[in-house]
Amino acid sequence: MARNDGYEDLGAWSEFGTVSGMVAARTTENLTEAEAHTGFGDRPDDLDGLPDITVGANVAEAVGALDAELSPPPPKGYDNEVDADGDGTLDEATYRGRLDGGVDILVDLDDDGRADFIGTDLDLDNRVDYADYDKDRDGVFEKRMFDDNGDGFLDRAAWLHPGS
Repeated sequence: MARNDGYEDLGAWSEFGTVSGMVAARTTENLTEAEAHTGFGDRPDDLDGLPDITVGANVAEAVGALDAELSPPPPKGYDNEVDADGDGTLDEATYRGRLDGGVDILVDLDDDGRADFIGTDLDLDNRVDYADYDKDRDGVFEKRMFDDNGDGFLDRAAWLHPGS
């Protein structure tokens, strides 16, 4: 077979790839769509028990669900209160332990089942050290605010995805 792929160091594998591609293309030219198969077969049942991650799925949601399953519980007796949206009333929160010993405080501000605010208390002093916000409620956290002086109020903001 004449070599025309320019990959001299691949040896027989370059010919195999070229020939198999040509055969596949010629073989399927005259087949109807119902006759042509990809070779992957039907999707198998769930074997790992982890959340599905499929093309088009919100990967952040899947990662969040897995993280929630693997996170330790918050320390016994931990009870922080937050006003995540700044309207002057305390918001209902879910507390989740962190592997570093801190606590994440999750608030679903628009009742869509996803957290729009995640405050992090690293030292368990019942003050949020930093918080991530999903400002437009699309499932992507755009902004992080920091309590630089430890007074319990978030002083400074940074965009998580600059230029987007």
